[in-house]
Amino acid sequence: MWAQGASVKRALFAGRSIRVEGPSHGALQYETLQVVEKGPILRDMAFSADQHYLYVMSETQLTRVPVEACEQYSSCSECLGSGDPHCGWCVLHNTCTRKEKCERSEEPRRFASDIKQCVRLSVHPNNISVSQYNVMLVLEAHNVPELSAGVNCTFEDLAEMDGLVEGNRIRCSSPTEKDVPRIVIDQGDHQIVQLYLKSKETGLAFANTSFVFYNCSVHKSCLSCVGSPYQCHWCKYRHVCTHDPRTCSFQEGHVKEPEECPQLLPADRILVPVGVVKPITLRARNLPQPQSGQRGYECVLTIQGVEQRVPALRFNSSSVQCQNTSYSYDGMDMSSLPVDLTVIWNGDFSIDNPAENKERDKDVWEK
Repeated sequence: MWAQGASVKRALFAGRSIRVEGPSHGALQYETLQVVEKGPILRDMAFSADQHYLYVMSETQLTRVPVEACEQYSSCSECLGSGDPHCGWCVLHNTCTRKEKCERSEEPRRFASDIKQCVRLSVHPNNISVSQYNVMLVLEAHNVPELSAGVNCTFEDLAEMDGLVEGNRIRCSSPTEKDVPRIVIDQGDHQIVQLYLKSKETGLAFANTSFVFYNCSVHKSCLSCVGSPYQCHWCKYRHVCTHDPRTCSFQEGHVKEPEECPQLLPADRILVPVGVVKPITLRARNLPQPQSGQRGYECVLTIQGVEQRVPALRFNSSSVQCQNTSYSYDGMDMSSLPVDLTVIWNGDFSIDNPAENKERDKDVWEK
């Protein structure tokens, strides 16, 4: 704040001289206010006795202007980044205010006057599966005052539990099963929530950090599963994505890397004459051998919206063949028709097809 063309006025605040004057005198501008409706501000102005207000006059108006409006800042970084020398951050009350308004402000780290003194909070681990409950989390807090009154850990409006304070570390449990949010497929595979530290002394949250709940089960293919940034594993004999590889039926069925996923390999365009019995052979990688009680392979072709299933033979882990079958489609004026081809096993376990192979039924019907 400064007043253009005003005489120099000074007030001492926290050992610093606050000067109200024109910018030509080198004053620090930290806020611009409209104090009179019209006309110039007169040179005569004065602070109130408590130094909290400045009386400013025009020819027709006398205005009492607060020298600060600390409450407009909602975070420590905004408060201390504003440059307003009257304002500081009252840590456990989580508010921007004058120092004399902050309870017990003389005690260490209860009142921050420099942006480097803002509270910083981190948590380890910073993500867990929605299938994990009561996991012990370790929060590390910097620039916090003594917390002997205790703290609570709050996951937004989901759950709140006691924290165990150990110096600048706080131990908290993650939410119980009933409190973990259900993450459905249209929300993606994760949900970010804010984890707050709440002071039992003030009842207010004074620090927060992001925490992630992830859900591997929304992934329905191996490549999608292991491509997740979270700890997701593919069980190829169960055809499920899980955070816990121990749930896989066989350890050799546990997949963590994309190169290990069962998948079809890129192929040149496959041409199949209409009405001609012909097998279709596809190159692949890591094709599972069906286990006892599991069904074998099939090729599923979708021709003009109609699904046609054809038995398939797995030669080995790198080759599968759709058995001898003839194909046809409506519309003999079309020379060719792209067809979706999917390889499945055990009824509905689809093999990933990263190249999205397209088979073409080529019409070679002759009159």
